[in-house]
Amino acid sequence: FVLLIADLFIHKARNTILTAISFVGVIGAMLLTFGNFQSLGLGFGNIIINDHLTFYFRIIFCLGTLLTVFVSSNYIKREMKGLGEYYVLIFISTFGMMVMASSTDLITIFLGLEVMSIPLYVLAGINRDRPRSREASMKYFLMGAFSTGFLLYGIALMFGAYGSTNLIEIAERLKFGANYSQVLSSAGLAFILIGLGFKAAIAPFHMWVPDVYEGSIAPVTAFMSSGPKAAAFAALFRIFSLFSPVISDKFTTVLWILAIVTMTWGNILAISQKNIKRMLAYSSIAHAGYIMIALVAGGEAGL
Repeated sequence: FVLLIADLFIHKARNTILTAISFVGVIGAMLLTFGNFQSLGLGFGNIIINDHLTFYFRIIFCLGTLLTVFVSSNYIKREMKGLGEYYVLIFISTFGMMVMASSTDLITIFLGLEVMSIPLYVLAGINRDRPRSREASMKYFLMGAFSTGFLLYGIALMFGAYGSTNLIEIAERLKFGANYSQVLSSAGLAFILIGLGFKAAIAPFHMWVPDVYEGSIAPVTAFMSSGPKAAAFAALFRIFSLFSPVISDKFTTVLWILAIVTMTWGNILAISQKNIKRMLAYSSIAHAGYIMIALVAGGEAGL
């Protein structure tokens, strides 16, 4: 809000001032995060949790945003003559990431995903003078909307299996041996994996990554390669750590295969790239495979 007001009324050297306000905002968010480190617990009707997992991912998001603001200052001033909404979009997306990392309800995870994604669609095409940038934005939007359908269908199946979308309630029901549909549960987890796997750039849901990274401006590419991927894995860690006791061996085997394919495919294609952004895109895909190993391992060791 402060950035939008400042962009309206500050004209001279506004890019420097907006950057300074952005720095103060991110540092303030980090200080608040450190201040709440000991305030563990649930809130907002048990749909938001503040725990150590949330804390560590929030620090990752803040650091990623801080670095993005730092590298964006001169680029925005030089290439696009200053854009106040640029920083606002980054902050809105970061807020969505934090919601995803702290959610204990599948619906809240979905809302956080949308709050994170919609600004990213705009940021991918924020340099409207470049055809590649406009193409990247359109590809990202279409693929993102398609993957969101899988996530919503997975949430619906999980509700059909357990009668709730709240992960805390589902955990209690599993603890006391409540009846549930194994078929609906496995199918729901599979669709959720597809929906979040798109944001995490897990093979074979990674096809959008090279084109979008190449078409976006450099600071946005750096931002997309860190925060959104971490947010997707934060949600996956929280979901799969809960359901790991009831996941079948076949499903675990599928996760291992996805991890191996993601690591191998990303590294092989990264070697053959001549464009630095495309090389980094495939490298980030390979790193998603490395994180997948921790996801499959599960438990405290995986986290």
